[in-house]
Amino acid sequence: MKKTLLSLGTLAIIALLISGCTAPSASSGMVRTLNVSGSGEIRLEPDIARVNIGVRSQSQDIAEAFEENNAAAEAILSKMESMGVDRSDLRTSKFSVYAQQDYPRPISEDEPQEMQTTYVVENIVSVTVRNLDDLGDILSAVVAEGANTIYGVTFDVADPAEAREETRQLAIEDATQQAQALAEAAGVKLGAIHTISINEGEPVTIERAAAMEMAQGGSGVPIETGNLTIRVTASLSFQID
Repeated sequence: MKKTLLSLGTLAIIALLISGCTAPSASSGMVRTLNVSGSGEIRLEPDIARVNIGVRSQSQDIAEAFEENNAAAEAILSKMESMGVDRSDLRTSKFSVYAQQDYPRPISEDEPQEMQTTYVVENIVSVTVRNLDDLGDILSAVVAEGANTIYGVTFDVADPAEAREETRQLAIEDATQQAQALAEAAGVKLGAIHTISINEGEPVTIERAAAMEMAQGGSGVPIETGNLTIRVTASLSFQID
């Protein structure tokens, strides 16, 4: 984690940090404060992956498109289960049936073709893969079973609670160190914490957008998970004497 360094220029803004505050009095009840912000950052190795896998079928016969889609979807689900994906980690995220109008090129100016209606059936399942070593093989296997829509591969951590707590502590320590340095430079005594605010963003996940191209590359799709970043900002207000 990068710490914010105190420089001589910092002295120029100390007045701003304590501006608007006056000495405490019985009548006003105001408290002089020193306000600082600190940050904490931890990088984690992902242990799960989430990916959207689906089948898109189309035919001029709606029953045929529906039947073809169901057969492929069942084959894909069965294949993933046989490769160790738990049924509870499979969730249908989209299912749609719609008609689209096609305008074929005319055979000739004198023989234009009639507009055709094609029925499209889409079934997309959100999958959580908990063994990342199997992800590449799973992507290749579902393509072989008929999947023609794969996107949104993201890597995450199943339980980030402990890492969040550690990052929060780092942010608070960073802010406290800054406050101590500023108070010393300004010649004031640092007191108790007056207010505290924590801003925790969502972990920065790593996404692979070109998953379909990767999966079509053949068996054993190479997967690079990279690292996840968790960042926390702590804003502290200290009483000063």
